[in-house]
Amino acid sequence: MARSLSKAYERVKNIDWEPTYIAPAEKYVEPTRFHLPQKAVDPFKTFIREYFAMEREKESRHYAILEAASRFQSATPDPRWMEGMKFALSNLSAIEYSAGRQMGRLARVVAPMELRQGYMMQVLDEMRHTQLEMNTLRHHMRTWEDPAGYDIALQAAGNNVGAGIFRSMCEDFSTCDAVETSIGLQAFIETAFSNIFFVGLSSAATLSGDPIMASTMLTIQSDEARHMANGYATLMTLLQDDRNIPLIQQVFDKWAWRGHMGFEVGLALFADYFVRHKTESAKEMSHRWVLEDYYGGFYQKLAKYGITEPRWLPDVVKNLEWASHSAALYLFGAWPVFFHRYDPIDEREMEWFEKKYPGWYGYYGKFWEAYKQMTDPDAHLLITKELGGLPAFCQVCQLPWIFPRPDASTGRTVVINGQTLCFCSPACQWIYEQDPVHYSGFKSFYDLYDGWDLADVVLDLGYVREDGKTLIAQPVLEPKRLWTIDDLRACRYEVVSPLRQAAAVQH
Repeated sequence: MARSLSKAYERVKNIDWEPTYIAPAEKYVEPTRFHLPQKAVDPFKTFIREYFAMEREKESRHYAILEAASRFQSATPDPRWMEGMKFALSNLSAIEYSAGRQMGRLARVVAPMELRQGYMMQVLDEMRHTQLEMNTLRHHMRTWEDPAGYDIALQAAGNNVGAGIFRSMCEDFSTCDAVETSIGLQAFIETAFSNIFFVGLSSAATLSGDPIMASTMLTIQSDEARHMANGYATLMTLLQDDRNIPLIQQVFDKWAWRGHMGFEVGLALFADYFVRHKTESAKEMSHRWVLEDYYGGFYQKLAKYGITEPRWLPDVVKNLEWASHSAALYLFGAWPVFFHRYDPIDEREMEWFEKKYPGWYGYYGKFWEAYKQMTDPDAHLLITKELGGLPAFCQVCQLPWIFPRPDASTGRTVVINGQTLCFCSPACQWIYEQDPVHYSGFKSFYDLYDGWDLADVVLDLGYVREDGKTLIAQPVLEPKRLWTIDDLRACRYEVVSPLRQAAAVQH
């Protein structure tokens, strides 16, 4: 049976041809610096008809659950989780759509038919995932007690300062070398983070009373196994040519850090601060599923080909200790420029954090005590202002300049070609210096809003409710009364770029 399948598969592949009506220069408009043979190994040998049958069965199962949940609301989901989903789902659907575009680009550039077959199936997968997440978002918008935020999720994915982290990562994937996309996305992000993302997130969704998100993640996870195999097949094909070794090493050096800051930090934030019923800490999950399983297992096997530990892996390990807490400090501190209601941690959780992250209270406890004192709109106290304003943002990853901890930040300003740029770390500065033009055009929050009153920023972003004046974001789930634009304006907070502020001090 296996032999007949292989023969049939080879016959189908032999139907492939190179069209004479398209010049190579037109077809491969984005040449790669990697060296690829004309033939590669296809890890699945899947026919299109088999692929469609498999996906149809998964669709039927998932959408039956969605239909039942829409008709019979049998559980009350946790409000903290549901508000966090406003931010999460707006970005997830955008990431999936971006991945589909990237796979289409790979299929155009990469020569071996066996690899292109896998990429084109992944295009279909990513479009499916986008639709699944959009339908989950739509379900939540229709059934959640406070739909504000869900209704502008796609708009917010395009202009939100937090979403800029994911946009910068997706744009990097979409504009870097096409084969780099395969290594960075399939052989790194989809392989290293699949368990922590799909298993961890679906478990958290179940515990939070959100079976729709749990079903969405689980039906996506089975596709991810095929995406990992696509990356593995591409990687093994590249490793056949020694000229690719230093190029592969450079990609892993870059995406070990880029994936950590652009994806893992967000996962850690969600696991620690948007899940009320906690089991493992984000640090424990990262150590188990990423450091031990991925770096200690899959990645270690590449050593025989001459691939060494990623250059910035020690910095990743250090960052994991405090990354979720520093990210939470920023997210809660900048609450007016987001589009969901917040639920600050309670005393029980503070004790849990101190147990899981010894020394946590000494670094972050005072922030949470101050935060809880500044949630009443009548007091005209804004935690953002009291903290001294928003931090600088990295030119590469677009994360705030506060990692691994605000009191021990590795951020720096660097003058390059007469322009002063901010970087969150030596790693992001190194990534920038590899290809400066690639990262020079991304506009930060300060490029857009330096000198604006914060109330006008919120209006420009469109983060107000139907009355045109009440904020979508609220510092707590049930404030004394909802914050309005007038309340925000009464706080008298002007957005000031740290670079402008530094220049003013110098003069």
